[in-house]
Amino acid sequence: MSEKPETTIFEQAIQAAAAEMAALGDVKHAGQLKELNSKLADGRLTVAFCGHFSAGKSTLINRLCGAKLLPSSPIPTSANVVSIRGGEQAVAAIHYEADGKSNTREVPVDQLEQYCVDGENFTSVSITYPSELLGNHTVLLDTPGIDSTDDAHRMATESALHLADVVFYVMDYNHVQSEINFAFAKQLKDWGKPLYFIVNQIDKHRENELSFEQYRKSVSEAFHAWHLEPAGIVYLSMREPEHPHQELHKLEELLAKLAEIREPLAVYSVDASLRHLVKAHLKWRGEQEEPEREQLIAEAGGEDEAARVKGEIERLTAERERLLEQPARLRDSLRKELQSLLDNANVTPAVTRDFAHSFLESRKPGFKTGLLFAGAKTAAEQERRGQVFAEDFASKVNANIDWHVKDLLRHAAEQCGYAHDALEAQLDAAFTWKPELQWLIGKVNTGAVFGNEYTMTYSRDIAAEVKSIYRKEALVVIDTLADHIRQAGELAAAAKEQELAALGTQAGALARLAALAERADAYAARLAAVLPPQAQRPALPAPSAGTAQPPRSGAAAGAARAEAAAAAAPARKAGRAAPAERVPRSPAEPRLRSSAARPSGSPALLRCWRLIRRLRRPRKQCRKKRRGSRTAALRSRCLARSARANHRSPMR
Repeated sequence: MSEKPETTIFEQAIQAAAAEMAALGDVKHAGQLKELNSKLADGRLTVAFCGHFSAGKSTLINRLCGAKLLPSSPIPTSANVVSIRGGEQAVAAIHYEADGKSNTREVPVDQLEQYCVDGENFTSVSITYPSELLGNHTVLLDTPGIDSTDDAHRMATESALHLADVVFYVMDYNHVQSEINFAFAKQLKDWGKPLYFIVNQIDKHRENELSFEQYRKSVSEAFHAWHLEPAGIVYLSMREPEHPHQELHKLEELLAKLAEIREPLAVYSVDASLRHLVKAHLKWRGEQEEPEREQLIAEAGGEDEAARVKGEIERLTAERERLLEQPARLRDSLRKELQSLLDNANVTPAVTRDFAHSFLESRKPGFKTGLLFAGAKTAAEQERRGQVFAEDFASKVNANIDWHVKDLLRHAAEQCGYAHDALEAQLDAAFTWKPELQWLIGKVNTGAVFGNEYTMTYSRDIAAEVKSIYRKEALVVIDTLADHIRQAGELAAAAKEQELAALGTQAGALARLAALAERADAYAARLAAVLPPQAQRPALPAPSAGTAQPPRSGAAAGAARAEAAAAAAPARKAGRAAPAERVPRSPAEPRLRSSAARPSGSPALLRCWRLIRRLRRPRKQCRKKRRGSRTAALRSRCLARSARANHRSPMR
């Protein structure tokens, strides 16, 4: 049978990540990644039970398996994890270290505790047992207590959790709200493992001190305060199997439902463990580079001095770059302002265009004024019209272009520290051109058809020509200012370079630190690229709702109710008010017919039944009915009197 595509993707990602880790010498995390591949191939649901020492994990697992497979006290190994899976024969395999080699010994299950008495070198225990609950689809993991002072126990628990598809966190009734429980549960949530809580030893609960429902509510509120939202909470008691709030059957139902969705759970669990192991490997890599990092920080003068030097280097580098880039920024800024100024300058308004129209009319072929001495009068008129237009146009250019361009350049020179006298001399030399009459005459197209349309064209042409002349001369001044800024900036940047060089060894150490961080970021990015798209978390089943214990059958509940009624009959006969203890009716129990149900039969029997019903009616109800009848009668009499008093009433 061919593998599923998502399984193949995960296998490839695991192999690639394991190769990267092994290349750096991280054998531990590379080996754990390879175990994930074996888990995908196994196809079984792996359920881990975690919690404090003496929280009842081993006893609970024995109860689920139906046999005493685990000793009541923890196996005293330095770092042991016990796995239990279904099989045809009951056998235990002990994995231990001897002479630096890994060995395995198979022993009978009932002799497991004897072999584990001296287990300093035992690494793990694997048990196979023919259990209906486990079948060929479920594996249970019993982990060391999380509150152990032995680091090996903690490491063994964490190393086993990466194989778990679901985690059941077992807590003692009296220590549910301990901080270590919340911290470890928070760690599991951040890991991404599906999490259920088991509150064990509820036989310690005292109903007269606090109702069990209030205790449930306080537990839920405590987890919510830590932002923990487990998939479900189950309450158990191994000492009192018949405890009224026992929910062992809910736990068994949960395990059965989880086994049905073991394939998507395995994919999600492998994805979460893969990402968690990658983070753990990156942390390990950082720890390996820590000595080099500490040495470089020492060369930089310590952490505080290194931070100060780093800030100083960044400031000097930024200032140097700003000084070197300032000429280009000034040139671009002045060019944009100059272009905006020229685009918005209007040197040919309506009045100027009227003068231009009159001027162009005098330049039209065949233009003549007067009868006598027409030639002299025509020339004089042409000169007059030309001078009027030239003076008006020059005034517009001076007001709308010349003054604004020079003002722009003067402000820029002042900001740059450019000498005022030198600038004024350059401005006088650059902007000597004026729009004289001969220049205006030279722009007239004698072959054009003179009229209003050509006047507009002529006005646009001379305005564009003037703007082009000013733009060209202004750009020369702008380049001069930019060169001045460049020279000043290079001198200032050289001073910054000297300050940077003065830092010497500290700057070199910080540069190597930065390179170390860049390599770490590049390696993390390479590992992230290997990871497949994040798997979707399947919908987790919740503990079944309803009563803690399975409901009693209808016949049993009915018998209990009948016994209670029979016990109360003598008390009623003796006239004593001794009510029988009320037995709650199960939803599955059929409702019993009342002894006062309406009989079927002759009319005489029915009349007797009605008479008995009236005689047995409570006195308070009868009094209330009589009072109601008296009130209705009084109301009728009042209405009758009112009707007789009204002469229009039909009752008269």
